[in-house]
Amino acid sequence: MIYLVVLGVVALLVVRWARATKRARGEWLQALNLSGRWERQPGGANGAPRSLTFTGDLAAGRYEAKDGETVSRGDWRLRGHTLTLVPADGPESEFDLRLFGPGEIGLDGPGREREIYRRSSDNVIPLQVRR
Repeated sequence: MIYLVVLGVVALLVVRWARATKRARGEWLQALNLSGRWERQPGGANGAPRSLTFTGDLAAGRYEAKDGETVSRGDWRLRGHTLTLVPADGPESEFDLRLFGPGEIGLDGPGREREIYRRSSDNVIPLQVRR
């Protein structure tokens, strides 16, 4: 009988932990809000303008990468803090993704070592509701 009580308590703890982890992941994805255009900040190894545009949902979708005049497109997915870019015409690349603050991320991986990107502002102005 005591084994069933212990098993029930352990099962309850595992369920609570799984729910808390899922909720924290959802909150992190909401804060990250990767969809949109991101521009590399000055100071990268290559001086050419570099940008990434992500579309899709919070954890996967399509991307377009511009490096000067070179453009590549493909799919992206986010698992944990690992951003995987799968170009349509080449092997996939994995990058460590860090959220520094609202609208600022860091990427570290092959070809994008310690690069900082800021969300590009668009021309949409949020309107406030009058009360």
